[in-house]
Amino acid sequence: MKSKVIVVTGTPGTGKTSLCRRIVRENKGWVHLDLGRFAVEVNAITGYDDSLETNIINTSILKKALLKYVSNSAGEGIRLLIDGHYAAEVSPVKHVDYCLVLRCRPDVLWRRLRSIKRYGEDKAKMNVESEITDYCYLMAKLHLKGKRIVQLDTTGISVGKTYTRFMECYRGGFRCRGDMVDWVDFLLKNPGKMGFLFR
Repeated sequence: MKSKVIVVTGTPGTGKTSLCRRIVRENKGWVHLDLGRFAVEVNAITGYDDSLETNIINTSILKKALLKYVSNSAGEGIRLLIDGHYAAEVSPVKHVDYCLVLRCRPDVLWRRLRSIKRYGEDKAKMNVESEITDYCYLMAKLHLKGKRIVQLDTTGISVGKTYTRFMECYRGGFRCRGDMVDWVDFLLKNPGKMGFLFR
């Protein structure tokens, strides 16, 4: 059985890791590769950004290590989930089959980042701004040209429901419609939801 490689990307807080863990728990033969942990394991961390409270990653080292890992796994019949907000930028395109981009409405994402992930204001704002400007989706389209890319909106949706939608997409060869997302339009129509950006 040929292996499948699926990039699972999206702004932090959109539910990537929770979804990947659920997929692996419910399906035999699936492997979850958390890029944050993988970067540590392959010595791709070059420092720490105090202002953003995050590791600084050498993407060249990470890309080479990821290519080797995926190439070695290609003939094993596994279903590999590459999980990370920069996954589309470092994954080996020739091995990628599909890409899932998780999205979340900016005001809801802000609450998730501040209350659940405990991000500081600056870090939370930077990530919400990335979500508003479709950063992860645009990076997927830029780096994974020719691959099927599907967006799923996780706003107000349980992990279980997101999992069900993912499996439907997967079984259909990622020909599912996915969700149309336009957060700029939403915020323009709902200016009261933007207050968190100006604190």
